[in-house]
Amino acid sequence: MVKKLGIVIIGLIILVLLSPLFLYWWGLSNLEGLPQPSQIKLTFEQELEIWQKEKETGNPAVKEITVYGYILSFNCNIEVGLYAQKCMSKYPGLRVSALAIRNQVAKQVYGRGNTVWHFTWAAYSIWVTRNWDVHQILATYHEAYNT
Repeated sequence: MVKKLGIVIIGLIILVLLSPLFLYWWGLSNLEGLPQPSQIKLTFEQELEIWQKEKETGNPAVKEITVYGYILSFNCNIEVGLYAQKCMSKYPGLRVSALAIRNQVAKQVYGRGNTVWHFTWAAYSIWVTRNWDVHQILATYHEAYNT
């Protein structure tokens, strides 16, 4: 009986630890194709203006984030406060990355529900920090919002 209970507990722990990866995969599977970065080139001043407008800290640079880092970022914003410098400096570029692709994701998942929208947006925000450089992210933001 104790052995079976131990196996169940270990199974639940594994499930809890792997569920963010499953949700990430599911979020990525909701789009037909990958978001495309803008091909325009911004000046450093334009990039810095966008960076500061979106309350990012320091010079423009993006830190690759994992699914678990995204959860920690979300938790930091809840505990410390939205746009807190402590959170923004731990995860630079995450906010501007999410905003840069928001419109592209929204167009593709329109009408599929809030849950699909949020998980897909989060998954692609993570994906962008890992696959685009800061210049592509800021140019895509610039193009999306006509800054």
